Amino acid sequence: MTRDNDRRRSREESRAERPPEEPREPRAGFGAWLTSTVLQTAVAVVGLVAVLFALSMALGIDLLGMLAQALSTQAGQWIAVAFVVLLLTGGAIRTLSYARAPP
Repeated sequence: MTRDNDRRRSREESRAERPPEEPREPRAGFGAWLTSTVLQTAVAVVGLVAVLFALSMALGIDLLGMLAQALSTQAGQWIAVAFVVLLLTGGAIRTLSYARAPP
C-alpha cells in the first residue's frame, strides 16, 4: 500500500514540476497524424516489395510477377480493396488513440 501511495505521489509531483504545455493549433495535430500515417504506410509497402523481391531472388520464383497477376484478377482486386480498408481502419484506430492521448 505505501509503495502505491509513494508512486502516485511521485507521479503527481513530477506532473506539477513540468512546465505547462503550449496549446496547439487544431490542424497541426491532424497534419502530424496524416504525415505519420502516410509515411508508415509507404514504409510498409516498400518493405513488402523488398521482402517479396528478396524471396524471389533466393527461391528463384517470380513472386512480384505472381502478385501482379493475382492483382489483375477480380478476386485479387477485392483483396487489394480489403487491404486498403484495413489500412484505413488502422489509421482510424490511431486517430482515436492520438486524440485521447493524455496532455
